[in-house]
Amino acid sequence: MNETKKQELVARMRKEDRLCRENSTADLGTPVVLPTRAGESKVFVYEAAAGAPVFFNIHGGGFVAGIPEADADFCAKLHVTLQIWVVNLSYRLAPETVCPGDKEDVLDLLEEIWKREAEFPFDRNRMAIGGHSAGGNIATTVCRMLRNQGRHPFLAQVLNCPPLDFFTPAAEKYFAEGAVPPEDAEIFDACYRPEGMDAKDARISPLWQSPEELTGMPDALVISAEHDSLREEAELYAGKLMQAGCEVTGKWFPGRRHAFAASEADGQDYMIAYLKRKLFGEE
Repeated sequence: MNETKKQELVARMRKEDRLCRENSTADLGTPVVLPTRAGESKVFVYEAAAGAPVFFNIHGGGFVAGIPEADADFCAKLHVTLQIWVVNLSYRLAPETVCPGDKEDVLDLLEEIWKREAEFPFDRNRMAIGGHSAGGNIATTVCRMLRNQGRHPFLAQVLNCPPLDFFTPAAEKYFAEGAVPPEDAEIFDACYRPEGMDAKDARISPLWQSPEELTGMPDALVISAEHDSLREEAELYAGKLMQAGCEVTGKWFPGRRHAFAASEADGQDYMIAYLKRKLFGEE
């Protein structure tokens, strides 16, 4: 792996994040600083009525970049449309923090929020979690980690074009204009997977779990896009979740690029309609 190319890609993506933060005109919610085992972390909270459901959002960025503010448009739209709480989470990035440090951050934030019932009085029985690109990997892995503790807090998980397979080389995956370039994907993988971690480890490659190992996972919406190198692993994972007994809604969008649903209206609307059904029992 060319170290210079790695540093240049990460620096470029983080510069784009800074510009996104500086230029954002969306409703960002209320920033709240919470403790984690690694130190303080900021989340953005969109408050609703006491007893309303909640959705926890996890941004993408190849595990090496990305900021919660990039998803503010989706979070604000979800909040206003369904009148629910939305908590837009953050996590530490690679290569400074490798797997599973980001997942530990999200778990710690969830635990901290759940115990603060007076400050966050949403319905603990109507919760969902989801993420875009890398955030989808984090979301489903956090669900599995909680499941392994015998806990099943979420009614649903929303996975928007998630990377789920670190074992198959990026160059061997489908590629079309709009997909993540294989050379970029290889850098993401090299930054995020720590030395010595098996590429099929469930903490990094959820796809390589058997259906039996996925028993007890939340129901899922799995979005895939035609022009996305991750489309096949998303669809294969949806199939395994179904075999495990989960209710799965798989939606393939023709002509779309990677993780488009976080920012484009029809993708956002599809996720919102799904969450309305899961959190309210309404079509």
